[in-house]
Amino acid sequence: MPNPVIKQSLDRVKFTQLKGLKNLDIQKRNKKVTAIFGVNGCGKSTILHALACLYRPCSAIGEKNYFTRFFKRENRVTWIGSKLYADFTIEGTPRNGHRYEKRGDRWTPRIDKRPQRDVVYIGINSCVPDIEQATVTTSKYNMGLEEEVERRNDIICSASQIMNYAYNNYVKTSFRKKKYKKVTRNGEIKYSSLAMGAGEQRLFSLLEILYAMPAYSLLLIDELDLTLHTSALMRLVDEMVKVAERKHVQIVFTTHREELALREDINIRHIWNANDGSQSFVLNHTTPDCILRLTGRMEKRLEVYVEDDLSEYIAREVVRAKGLLSYTSFHRFGAIENAFVVAAGLDIQEANSEDKIFLMDGDKYRTEEERIAQMKKCYSGNEDGRTERRERALSHIKQYILPEEEQPEHFLWTKLKESDNDLAKYAQEINEVADDKHSYLYDVQQRSGESRESFLTRLTNILAKQEFWSNYVSELEIWLDARKNALGL
Repeated sequence: MPNPVIKQSLDRVKFTQLKGLKNLDIQKRNKKVTAIFGVNGCGKSTILHALACLYRPCSAIGEKNYFTRFFKRENRVTWIGSKLYADFTIEGTPRNGHRYEKRGDRWTPRIDKRPQRDVVYIGINSCVPDIEQATVTTSKYNMGLEEEVERRNDIICSASQIMNYAYNNYVKTSFRKKKYKKVTRNGEIKYSSLAMGAGEQRLFSLLEILYAMPAYSLLLIDELDLTLHTSALMRLVDEMVKVAERKHVQIVFTTHREELALREDINIRHIWNANDGSQSFVLNHTTPDCILRLTGRMEKRLEVYVEDDLSEYIAREVVRAKGLLSYTSFHRFGAIENAFVVAAGLDIQEANSEDKIFLMDGDKYRTEEERIAQMKKCYSGNEDGRTERRERALSHIKQYILPEEEQPEHFLWTKLKESDNDLAKYAQEINEVADDKHSYLYDVQQRSGESRESFLTRLTNILAKQEFWSNYVSELEIWLDARKNALGL
């Protein structure tokens, strides 16, 4: 009899020390698929290797991964001192603080003491075409007869859509005791994986595993984007999201493809390590340009970091009024917690000058105590000077001034209604809905028929003429005045 399905999820992993990762805290949000970004050598693959070893398998599909598979003892590298923690939810119950470490000869806990879950890891070796491999491994996910018909049809349908080819059939075949894939395309062209390109071959292998994995399992893919062009990659991620939602499967993959960082249907995690090795950081759903700042590229003297496009247009209006647009670049850090991460990261590499400011929307971390607590989470440590460095990083974080219990979109909507123009009329037509205070300005834009850029430009021009504006943007204005004086302008 098949093993009963265990409803579960991996919620959080904190790496105290593992290879180059130090004090890295990665948390799951509400999406099933997670993409991990970062420069070469930042630890993306290390994260996947660790995740592969958190569980023991439930069925024949799941892999029995020992830490020694990925973290081999070589010469003087023993991995002693490696430690990480994992939080799970199993059958609706949180199971937090599971510790994995190597203190002596063995990694603990032993594999038979770990939670049960089917895990499959797909490494970059799957990109090597069969014709170039000395040996071809036999897949666990062999196609049977009746119960496999639906899976085979799913694979054919998905592959056709992703690759933009008309596949008609997909089977496994053997030649000289080795297993190969064989497809039919356009009803007549038949060929095996020996004649496939690396991208096509890897796609079929990935889809075969994806559709075979049981519900609530974990799929790990290293360098998903290898061998696939961008449009095919995007369609593949579309399919992964759909299957993950339907089967409650968690999928984590690494990638370098910046286009994926703009997707809203997957978790985005950027990994960055401080140059001195003292700290690892994760940025949640940020944009590629923010990472570029951490790598040292600087184009303009003043740098303004904001949460989203609305905040950027507000900041642009203030900067324009001060005559500093030609001196200023704007960058979106995404989730509000990223403001603290980026500020801390730049401070560690001593790149966080007075010419940088991080603007929060003003609806979270309003008090000094809240800001200090959040900075401690991402800028950890108690060594000499750490408190002063945290304070220095915090000094770059400012906010728009909002009334208590207000959210920026709702507040600006109420101010827009008070103005005298066509946008105000559209705003007045919208009924206030208590449970959705983020949609008001979007609804106004939709009613106006304007593009997002045109709407935000007009909106900020209108609001900047109102009485509330000066107080609302006061912290940004104070900073700009100081920088203007420093620049001698």
